[in-house]
Amino acid sequence: MSDDARQELADAFGRELDPLAQFEETFKETEIDPFELYEQNRLDSKDLSDAAVGEYRRSFQQWCDYMDQQGRHPACPNESHVTGFIEYHRDERGNSVGTIKNRLMYLNQAYQYWQDDAAFPHPQDYNPIDLAKATADLTDDGPKEPPRLSVDELREKVEEITNIRDRAIVLMQLKLGLRATEVCNIKLSEIHLSNRDVLDHYDSMGEAKALKQRDRENAVYIPHERDGNKSRKPRMLPLDDELRRALLRYLLIRPDNGEPWLFLSQTTREQMTKQGVNEIWKDAFQPEYAETEDHRGITSHFGRHRFTTYWRVEQDLNRELIKYMRGDTAGSANLKDRGAIDEYIHTYYEDIEPIYREQIYKFGV
Repeated sequence: MSDDARQELADAFGRELDPLAQFEETFKETEIDPFELYEQNRLDSKDLSDAAVGEYRRSFQQWCDYMDQQGRHPACPNESHVTGFIEYHRDERGNSVGTIKNRLMYLNQAYQYWQDDAAFPHPQDYNPIDLAKATADLTDDGPKEPPRLSVDELREKVEEITNIRDRAIVLMQLKLGLRATEVCNIKLSEIHLSNRDVLDHYDSMGEAKALKQRDRENAVYIPHERDGNKSRKPRMLPLDDELRRALLRYLLIRPDNGEPWLFLSQTTREQMTKQGVNEIWKDAFQPEYAETEDHRGITSHFGRHRFTTYWRVEQDLNRELIKYMRGDTAGSANLKDRGAIDEYIHTYYEDIEPIYREQIYKFGV
């Protein structure tokens, strides 16, 4: 639809094509920073590292600088401003699509806060960031491969993680291939460690039916039906001595507040969030392993890639055993493509436990 036609339609319905322009002078008169309010009322409550908060602030500053060049208050954009911001990052700064999407994501979170807060005039039915994203070309050449890090290179990065909880989380994902949401969703009852002090202290530890009925020791149970656990099947996974040591160190300092979750936020003392886990990874591996022209940046999903590649490429393990450890369905992942034989393929914990304990990589930490 042409601009003239849009204007005609807006006039017919008594609407404004640039609805935030009328509030610009008021924003200037108050001299209140709307991004500072967002940071105080929303960002401070998130379990974010200093590096993550820095990314938000960097995105906001770049947006404010751009809008200043356009002669417009940064809290009063229309979609053409956002489109221009996208083109500026892509054409002048040479940023990747991933970086641009991140900038827009941070900006949109602030804008949505303004929409929700009654102190702001931003209407619920107008979001220029969403409008610009819907028409901008934010496609790329497909997902990039993650960088390939050797065990020695990973060891160096793991050794640099001094926070006991954070190191345990990174090790768990590297050694078990768990998603961030799966890590967040582990309950104390779904993990067993052969340590009398810890078992006596945490009454619920190892009490999950899947562990207790089979007398599983030094193992963790990952259910599939829990919100955020995307795997098709539940699975039991072994805990090697190295990961057990890291978990024991964490459990000795874990807040004892009655929460059922294994890992707790350091700020809220409640269940960890996917974003919180991702920030741990970014804080540990970036900017050294941030996104490049050739590789995606290392985030919490890297552990699942590294785990799968290790067992399939480096160890040439049977695919069905790998699928069990990942929580995939045996045979084809596409149910329509599965043949009759796939219905008769079954893999069990006993099939992978001895192989896993013997061959899983060690970091010496």
